[in-house]
Amino acid sequence: MHTPPLSWQRQIRSVLTLALVFFLAASCKKEIKGDPQEPQPPSENETTNKWVVENMRDIYYWNTSIPGDGSLDFELGPEAFFETILHRDDRFSWIELAKDLEDNLSGVSTTVGLGIGLIRINQAGDVIISVRYALAGSPADKAGIKRGDIITEINGQAMTVNNYQNVLNAYYGSSPFTVQVAHINENDQIVRGAEIELTPVTGFQEQAIHKDSVIHTPGGKKVGYLFYNRFLNNQPNELLNAFNKFKTAGVSDLVLDLRYNGGGGIWIAAIMSGLIQANFNKSETFIQYKYNSDYGTEAYSYYDLFGGDSDDPEEVASADEVINAIEALNLNLSKVYIIATNYSASASELVINNLRPFLQDANVVHIGETTVGKNEGSITIIDERNPPQIEWGIQPIVVKLANKAGFGDYPDGLEPEYEIDEWDYLPWAPIGSLDDPLLAQAISLIDPSVAPPTTSKTMSAKMRTAQSLQAIPVEGFEDRLNRSFPVDIGDRFKKPLNR
Repeated sequence: MHTPPLSWQRQIRSVLTLALVFFLAASCKKEIKGDPQEPQPPSENETTNKWVVENMRDIYYWNTSIPGDGSLDFELGPEAFFETILHRDDRFSWIELAKDLEDNLSGVSTTVGLGIGLIRINQAGDVIISVRYALAGSPADKAGIKRGDIITEINGQAMTVNNYQNVLNAYYGSSPFTVQVAHINENDQIVRGAEIELTPVTGFQEQAIHKDSVIHTPGGKKVGYLFYNRFLNNQPNELLNAFNKFKTAGVSDLVLDLRYNGGGGIWIAAIMSGLIQANFNKSETFIQYKYNSDYGTEAYSYYDLFGGDSDDPEEVASADEVINAIEALNLNLSKVYIIATNYSASASELVINNLRPFLQDANVVHIGETTVGKNEGSITIIDERNPPQIEWGIQPIVVKLANKAGFGDYPDGLEPEYEIDEWDYLPWAPIGSLDDPLLAQAISLIDPSVAPPTTSKTMSAKMRTAQSLQAIPVEGFEDRLNRSFPVDIGDRFKKPLNR
């Protein structure tokens, strides 16, 4: 066998020696890393999840049902972990990145500005989008898309009951996409129109009020009409301005349209209720809260709810300002007509339920469908340390809600006095039009000279169209950009929870 020269032998020995040194060093490092005597810092998931469960054990309505730490996997992702600690009866608590959570509750989103419903139009399972509205100033609004329009394709792809979720990913994304707009003609046919490119806007602020107008009926009635789509605490002046318009016009009746309103803040819901009801008294109980056993129950008057019971003079001054505005603009109505459907939830239901003890049940006239049944309140919990150490926020259920009379048991929703399903009438009429069956029903009750939708030729034609298209709403679909929220009861718990 050939023997390498001496110089080669030395090089080989040097290489082997160096390799052995590296091997031993690596082995030592591995031993140190795995040393059970050296505690490892908690992972990001563990830190987040322990913060979540600490807060939930304090004020969550079902706090005693949360499993012990030994039964929890703190290494799960925050969303998966949150699901493991929720009570089986909890349908509405959720977790989200704190920035996204606060934006959503403020009506801020990345959107093209459409509210949509999905319709299956035949036995084959074809699906189309029916436009509920286009938000004022949004890309969809600027492109000329309006309520009652039809969208048959997104990015050139038609929808079916089997693929619509995948097709809608583009609609819910942040990149430009195209929509094929269509309309329904007088022969009940879907006619294609223009293909429109839409680019979502980041940080778009929805306006809670989509329409406020005064309707003059044939019988001489002046009716205030308010299409209110979100109970946004950050938009009180817009609501006050609408009621100022109604007050100045001398309206005798009010139609409050909450058909797609998924809820929001208790504060703005109380302002609305106070602006409507006859004989408003700031000291009367407006709402009752039932917390978990650690916090008990409590009743709040309007004044207390607005901050009048605070030790902070600024909060008391703010409460006085709100009360003064309500008293100045209050319509003093003994009856109100509220349009609410199976998309109406949370603060929308609260307004219906909490006005009833003041006006009597029969005088809060609910037109539409049975509501969602969100009779619970939540709060926003985020890490307010500076800087924050937790990037997530939680919106847990913390109270069951009841009105002045103590009633709040409507988990299956509130049933209407006049049941009307707008899906039975296509195409949808513009917001505020008397060709809309829900509004037409309200106006016909206010002014008997107006034909109810059951006898209207226009409504009959719309009914035939819906039947001709075999139109059925797609079961289980909820527009993610207009989802329902539990009632946000504010920040009374914030200080003790920010550990």
